[in-house]
Amino acid sequence: RPHRALPNPSSDADPSSRPFARAVIRRNIWYYRDRTGLPRGPMTIDVLRKAYIGGIIDGNTLMWGNGLGHWVPLRNIRGMDGNLTNPKVLFLKWIHDTFIITKAQRQERRDELYRQGLAKSPVMNHDEVRDWKKTREEKLRSGEEALMLSLTLAMPLGKEIGSLGAKMKKAFRGKKVEKKEEEEGVISA
Repeated sequence: RPHRALPNPSSDADPSSRPFARAVIRRNIWYYRDRTGLPRGPMTIDVLRKAYIGGIIDGNTLMWGNGLGHWVPLRNIRGMDGNLTNPKVLFLKWIHDTFIITKAQRQERRDELYRQGLAKSPVMNHDEVRDWKKTREEKLRSGEEALMLSLTLAMPLGKEIGSLGAKMKKAFRGKKVEKKEEEEGVISA
């Protein structure tokens, strides 16, 4: 008969069950990026729970809090799952999605906002999201649009961001031209 080791309570598969991880999550101040890429916060875990119940954030939402080096998906933050998806929160989310604002009502509201010009795009299905991502990647490569990173929080919003890629390309080209002129012995005044 093979020997079976007893489970080690300190090495739980679910890190959110550890009191320390739950306490760190509860005491931290959080930020999330909304669907347009803008940072929202600061907020406590209670506000995040309400946003989760209301469908504003989900497991794919990019989050940042003290101790994190980068924006990461909510599902990748150790201990967050146990704080947001406990039975009480899941029940409240089910009530919200079933009786308060159904998926169809949410889609209808978004489409109405789009028709009024208050939303940048209508609700997209899976294929439309895939096509949008492809178009977005092409625009990023061409310099038509700028990539939204955490460093852009300090940058001004507007047309100058869209042309940032083009400005950087010009700067690098200028350096290459200067280097080439130096190699050829051309002196610029």
